[in-house]
Amino acid sequence: MAADAAGAALSLVLGQIADQELRSVHNLAAAFASVCYAPVFVLVLGVYGLYHRAQRRLVSSSFPDIGRIVHGMAVGSLITLFASGGLHRWLQGPSVDRTAAALTVVAGVIAIPIFRRAVSVIVNASSSDSNVLVVGSGQVADMVISRLAHVDELHVVGCVDDSPDDRYQRPESSPWLGTLSNLAAIVDRFNVDHVVVAFSASNEAGMAAHLRDLPDRVRISVVPRMFDLLTIRSNVDDLRGLPVIDVAPAALGFVDRFVKRAIDLIGAGAGLIVLSPVLIAIAVAIKLSSPGPVLFSQTRAGRGGKPFRIHKFRTMYLDAEQRKAELASEVDGPLFKVREDPRVTSVGRLLRKSSLDEIPQLLNVIAGEMSLVGPRPFVMNESGQIEGWAARRFDVRPGMTGLWQTSGRNDLPFEELRRLDYLYVASWSLWWDLSILWHTPSRVLRHDGAY
Repeated sequence: MAADAAGAALSLVLGQIADQELRSVHNLAAAFASVCYAPVFVLVLGVYGLYHRAQRRLVSSSFPDIGRIVHGMAVGSLITLFASGGLHRWLQGPSVDRTAAALTVVAGVIAIPIFRRAVSVIVNASSSDSNVLVVGSGQVADMVISRLAHVDELHVVGCVDDSPDDRYQRPESSPWLGTLSNLAAIVDRFNVDHVVVAFSASNEAGMAAHLRDLPDRVRISVVPRMFDLLTIRSNVDDLRGLPVIDVAPAALGFVDRFVKRAIDLIGAGAGLIVLSPVLIAIAVAIKLSSPGPVLFSQTRAGRGGKPFRIHKFRTMYLDAEQRKAELASEVDGPLFKVREDPRVTSVGRLLRKSSLDEIPQLLNVIAGEMSLVGPRPFVMNESGQIEGWAARRFDVRPGMTGLWQTSGRNDLPFEELRRLDYLYVASWSLWWDLSILWHTPSRVLRHDGAY
């Protein structure tokens, strides 16, 4: 609420100042006086349920709320427009005209998510991690634990299940803590804030009874069956008291492809312009640190499996390919990755940690060989081993970022990479692309799986 109040206040002031500039009027006092309408926006956003939704969410993020923020800002501006007219007429209060109201919406859609993110970072830095307990012990539970391990503000205390599945190796940090009959006691003992239900083999009626007995302060999330078919576009419908989740179809029509390509061109072009000083600095650092070209080019499999030359900043010494036989890959599947690769230069190690080595791929995006968001681009011999349902990844252009980037990058097993790429293509949506772009910077800054 504090973030929204601050964002709304700033948006009102910026909207008024921009409106005054258009009308060649300068009255800063009137612009700052419009801050008195900020509570209207907080009230409207509260009516939209944004504050209760944030409390129940497992991972803090403002992106799922952007649609409601846009609606809330629009409604709040309309209320302010009409209310300010009456207040100005009767009480000489600050006036907000139609242009200022529209500009306030534009500013708010940008300012409020930024303020929310800033407040979230401050709160997470000053408070202890939220304790999470997983109900289940099989493959899906292990996948959930692995995903939660990449969220800084969460700590998985362990899992609970009546019949723990010993086929899957759980990390020591997430042990089996007991059976469902002890669920309430375990929650109290470990001060659990959030319970995630992930495919337990226990009796569902009994499990639901134990979950209902938990105190209201404990939030509960359920991983749905057939989760591979569900995306952020899926909706929950009510069938006479029975929740039903729909499977949103892929929407790769002509308009969608046109919009996606437009975003690629605008984003890549703007990125090259804004990052040009960084590009020059990196090029100089590479030249000074080791002999060889600044850029590294390699043949990768693109859309339809067709080869193209991907461009990256060079991060290895020139004899890297000759020394490859001396090393053993540390990831499963056909991919070749080494955590502490001796072939990587000192500058290259920094570039890889920060993912700055991938900036030249913006040139591939402009050329139409890649997209800002898409499946991971594999080298030709690796992509040749991808067959069957997983080959759907070749239906779209490979991306600079994707679900693999926001889910763990090189730490993910190869089978999980294939599944994520298929899921992205089979359930593509423009909203999903925007969500991935929104979450990529925070994942990059944490250096998850970057080596």
